[in-house]
Amino acid sequence: MKTRLLLLLLGSSALAAGQNVKPDAVAGNEAVKKIMETRAGRGVMRDDTPPTPPEEALKKFKIRSDVAIDLMAAEPVVEQPLYASWDSKGRMWVVQYRQYQFPAGLKIISYDQHLRAKFDKVPLPPPRGEKGADKITVFEDTDGDGFFDKHEDVITGLNIASAALHGMGRIWVLNPPYLLSYPDADFDAKPDSDTPEVELSGFGLEDTHSVATNLQWGMDGWLYGANGSTTTGNVSSANTKNVKWEGQCIWRYHPKKKTFEIYAEGGGNTFSLDFDSKGRLFSGTNGATRGMHYEQGSYGIKGWGKHGPLTNPYAFGWFEHMRHEGDNKRFPQAFTVYEGGLLGSAYEGKIIAPNALHNLVYVSERLPDGSTFRTKDEENLLSTPDRWFRPVWAGVGPDGGFYMADWYDTRLSHVSPIDDWHKTSGRIYRVRPAAGAPKLKPFDLSKAGGDELLGYLSHPNEWFRKQAVLEIGWRGLKELDKPLREMLEVKANNPHALEALWALDMLGPVDMETDASGYYEKVNLYVSGAAFHKDPYVRRWAAKMVGERGISWNNLGALYELQKSPELEVRAQLLASAKRLPGNIGLMLLKSADVEDESGHLPLLAWWALESKAEKERATVFAFLKSNPDFLKTTLFREHLAEKLAKRYALAGGEENLQSCADLLALTNDEALSGKFIAGIASAFEGAEMPKLPESLTKALNDYMAKQSGGDLTLALRSGNADALKKAQALLSDKTASSTARIAIAKTLAELGKQEAVMPMVNILKAANPPGLKRGILQAAAKFDDKRIPEALLLGWEAQIAGDKALREDALRVMAGRKEWAQILVSFVNEWKIPAKQFTVDIVRQLSLFKDPEIDAAIDKHWKGLLATGPTPEKKKEAERIKAVLKTGLGDAEKGKIQFMGRCAICHKLFGEGGQIGPELTGYDRSNADFWLDNLFMPSMEIREGFGAYIVKTKGGQILTGLMDAQDAKGIVIKDMANNKTALKQTDIESMTASPISLMPEGLTTGMSDADLKDFFAYLMKK
Repeated sequence: MKTRLLLLLLGSSALAAGQNVKPDAVAGNEAVKKIMETRAGRGVMRDDTPPTPPEEALKKFKIRSDVAIDLMAAEPVVEQPLYASWDSKGRMWVVQYRQYQFPAGLKIISYDQHLRAKFDKVPLPPPRGEKGADKITVFEDTDGDGFFDKHEDVITGLNIASAALHGMGRIWVLNPPYLLSYPDADFDAKPDSDTPEVELSGFGLEDTHSVATNLQWGMDGWLYGANGSTTTGNVSSANTKNVKWEGQCIWRYHPKKKTFEIYAEGGGNTFSLDFDSKGRLFSGTNGATRGMHYEQGSYGIKGWGKHGPLTNPYAFGWFEHMRHEGDNKRFPQAFTVYEGGLLGSAYEGKIIAPNALHNLVYVSERLPDGSTFRTKDEENLLSTPDRWFRPVWAGVGPDGGFYMADWYDTRLSHVSPIDDWHKTSGRIYRVRPAAGAPKLKPFDLSKAGGDELLGYLSHPNEWFRKQAVLEIGWRGLKELDKPLREMLEVKANNPHALEALWALDMLGPVDMETDASGYYEKVNLYVSGAAFHKDPYVRRWAAKMVGERGISWNNLGALYELQKSPELEVRAQLLASAKRLPGNIGLMLLKSADVEDESGHLPLLAWWALESKAEKERATVFAFLKSNPDFLKTTLFREHLAEKLAKRYALAGGEENLQSCADLLALTNDEALSGKFIAGIASAFEGAEMPKLPESLTKALNDYMAKQSGGDLTLALRSGNADALKKAQALLSDKTASSTARIAIAKTLAELGKQEAVMPMVNILKAANPPGLKRGILQAAAKFDDKRIPEALLLGWEAQIAGDKALREDALRVMAGRKEWAQILVSFVNEWKIPAKQFTVDIVRQLSLFKDPEIDAAIDKHWKGLLATGPTPEKKKEAERIKAVLKTGLGDAEKGKIQFMGRCAICHKLFGEGGQIGPELTGYDRSNADFWLDNLFMPSMEIREGFGAYIVKTKGGQILTGLMDAQDAKGIVIKDMANNKTALKQTDIESMTASPISLMPEGLTTGMSDADLKDFFAYLMKK
């Protein structure tokens, strides 16, 4: 083996650590430098264990008896390999992530508690930006002996490059924040130009351990990628702007249409993805299962506090990881489904998942679990006592071998700001049959003739089948239309009809034909024919094609036929497509979910399809429900959709949505179904006061609340009944009781000062309970001066509190309301356990009221300048920037409405929509830019009467800040920024003073791009 012979020349000296980045080089200020110098790392950190030379490391593997392992490449040829792919000539492209973990030329100006970095600037795309150490190396077996004999660095100087993939005559490189494409028209694996096209921009760099990576070609012509868990995205392409998310997701990009979208959200740290031979999408995980199975448009489980919320606040559920039986050691983040045809039936269709944390590789069976899968471990593929073995990527090559990229480092954890990585080590391994190495004659699918490509569609290795499909599509070989259609025909019973359909889908519309009915496209005939196919995966792809390409008259029948499919996987895709189709078609497909699915995926897919139409196609939704009374009787609607739909409208709020709640009740006289609607509405208002409701809704909801909220028990409590206190405590701790009832009892117990209520409240706050329940309990718990309450919140912050924005801010306000609690709170912030960025200006102002040296020092450290209320040079500069932007014209008012609803509507009403904490804005001089700028940057300059804030100190030690919502002889009601209302008896108030500071936060335009500002002001100034 020529490469192996080369490697034998390497001595241990080649494994000496390379140049590592020092804190002075990347720290943007002293605070960051101190963190880098003093913060202890977590997880598997570097130690003094010596590395093992490549050939010696190879001998340490314990491997299954029927396979063998080859060392295909190693240092110094490859160092810190992160990802690999193969092109149509079978050449292996390896990305060497040598710049990790700090981008060249950038300074870190702050860290959060998860060590996510904020940089001083956005790097320019290559070659204009700072040159990094990352590079892409192409390996080739030119003589077909089964081993690489040639390698070449084809792109160098990259800066945090995480994936490279060839196709369509271009080299696609993920170099966050960019997706780049280099032309390579002659297919010599070298860019024709040093200046790539920037296809996408906006991928996050906060944690270079979890950037966007793992490029894969989908059989639909899209380019897919994974985004890790601790970075964010705000991605734009030529035709798609500002697609935003937080944390892990699967995304895709259409190279011809120049459009970008999130394909599915959630998962573990999605640093891998793989399509199996049926086109189903999976990823590995950093958890203790084998990974995630995604459906198009689905939402998956996340670590909410650390990774942020889903993009859809009305998802009301998510997919879990695939259920697993076997080894539960965490971190099998690399993942592939083996279908290479070389290793034998014992491996075909199985998941092969390297576990970098435990230096081993799993083999796991996939078993049906309703519409998804569960996994079960078999004998491990291999393991080694060499703790430097860190396989971070896995894939199946054209030769059918199972390949791994080994990072090779004693350290694995990224949770340390110290760059002590072993920069000069890395290996590429291949697992193949014990009988001998596979040998492939040199080939080039990019030059293969049509008949040859058709032959590859039945190759035993799925890599060849898929690559042939891609080449047919990329090269536009429409002359293959007829033989492909013949492969697809039902009577042909071709086991590779799916590959034929993929190729036809990639080719797209062909020449128009005419029949008696007029014009139609052949591609629609493929869908119609595929819908009747015996192969369920052909039918599944037909359902996907309709969702992607839209509906036409001659594939309507195909949809109705697909609904008859008994296979749950076909129905799952049909529901995913329903989300993308117009409401009048998509809603008819919801019935596909009215079957038993033990995984619970189908009802969720049905909900996400229905939710997507709830407001955008409201009239269509109600027309469908009214004209399909039988659908209202289905188990699907009654058990899975009705309550969610009512909750969806109630949470969205506003007159039109609340009227929709009333309209739902008017749909039926069925008491049980009405109860579902009412329960959904009630759950939307847990922990908050209900807004003014339509009269038709008020009575029904009041009747429901009366039945659910404690009734006579509340009265008995107020009368001092000792037995009632025991019952109330039991109800408060009863997990099966409604949240409404538990909140009502908690508030009553708090008002009565019953100390017995504290521990049950603490238990609710510490456990995995709905955010609405916790918010309601928080308002009651705030009345007790008991340290167990802030301790419960802070010790369970990330797991139980931080993931829900409203709950998180309520918790901060509650803790900022008592001096001792506030001192504990700021100590957690000082120790980086609570992110300072989660504090809103009103919370910081409340902290400042204590005039406590410890708290004031924390304010100065974390929020300096946030409390400034007068003019500053920074405010003046930002105002001038906005004026200059607005002089160039306004943008899209409908997009601006989204900005308004996210930034302002919680307090202000405009055009009849929004809150009532601040003044109604519709009647102001909205066409005057100076009016808006003065109020945005200096809201305290003029506080409108009736909207001044009050600072209330209670005799129990609480400080509350907010608007006075009501006042009478008995006391007052204070309303905070989240619209939480606290009633206070006059006898409980120690002092009450008017605040000279407006409740309105400053800096509302922070983070808005020029385009965002144009849209925002277009809506504010709309006539």
